[in-house]
Amino acid sequence: MCDTSQVRGGTGLAPSPDQPVSLPPGLFEALRRPPARNSTARSLQDFDSGVMDVCSTDVTRQGVLKNKYDLTCPRTGCGSIILKSDVGMWVEGAGVEMDDPNRPLHPELTPLPLPPATVHWWLITPSPMEFENIGFTRTVRSNVGETSGPTKKLKFLICAECDLGPLGWTEEGGKEFWLACSRVKYNIQ
Repeated sequence: MCDTSQVRGGTGLAPSPDQPVSLPPGLFEALRRPPARNSTARSLQDFDSGVMDVCSTDVTRQGVLKNKYDLTCPRTGCGSIILKSDVGMWVEGAGVEMDDPNRPLHPELTPLPLPPATVHWWLITPSPMEFENIGFTRTVRSNVGETSGPTKKLKFLICAECDLGPLGWTEEGGKEFWLACSRVKYNIQ
């Protein structure tokens, strides 16, 4: 059982309401300073063998390839860690219409082929808690796989720190999260 007598007396763990709270010197400056980013992150096209250079074999499941490196935001100056190594499973699957044809694509995002072309993905399951840092858009309708097929309710995955995206997608309420291998960087540290 917790002894709360010190807290009630104003001399223990919590400050009393009439005492001013003092913050450590330099706290606000540290919070305003941009995070130090590692410059060892590389784009998929920087690897000689492409996606095979960023995969490692899952020792617990035969034939399964995992992400060998931490996946980071591709935006220069951001570099937020999106997914730690050995969490995502490499899958070659159907393309998804993620880009708005009426808006220019951000220059640091690689264009993806339209469905029904296949794309290299990192599949993350069973929940968004597997990510280190990810954001979601509002629900949109998009084609998955066939361009003439029915649209599905999707949420696009974006960097939670700088909002760059879409980096991937998930079905609304789904337990599978798909990151495009070409839309993240790989921290080779």
